[in-house]
Amino acid sequence: MKIPIFEEILLSEVTPEKLRTIVSDSRIGKVPCYLNLSNLNKEATEQMVVNLAQIILEHNIHPRFPYPLYIVSTISVKSIFPWVRTVKDLPEHYFKKVKRPSNKELQLLNKLSLKVDKIKNLELYKIINEFRDSTESQRKLYNETKELYFLETLNSRLFERSKK
Repeated sequence: MKIPIFEEILLSEVTPEKLRTIVSDSRIGKVPCYLNLSNLNKEATEQMVVNLAQIILEHNIHPRFPYPLYIVSTISVKSIFPWVRTVKDLPEHYFKKVKRPSNKELQLLNKLSLKVDKIKNLELYKIINEFRDSTESQRKLYNETKELYFLETLNSRLFERSKK
């Protein structure tokens, strides 16, 4: 497996058919990628992101796992993709120089490729929805116990004052 460094996905056209071929031919999900939409206007960017999200879902690729697909655009885009304003805002650890890995690093990269394959076989959307459901219930429980703790503390202080 290669060292995971950023791969830019170049767009010549923004038609859905062309996007399908680009997604199927690219290595989205296998390496970190970014799509530079800075030169498109707002309507074209929004339409492009909607079409891309639909195609990504059709190919059963998750936009964040195991490697993210970033949208680079000056226009704020709300979608399933991570969004940044410029290429300089992308995570720097994926921009490392490519050098020949040592034997130990090759072993780690082989293990990493197995982990990536395992992650791709998971039902990521289902797992993330379960995490969201559990975090909501845990947050609710935390807020209720926090309020209960406050009331118990207040009660103990008032009880101590009444004893004096």
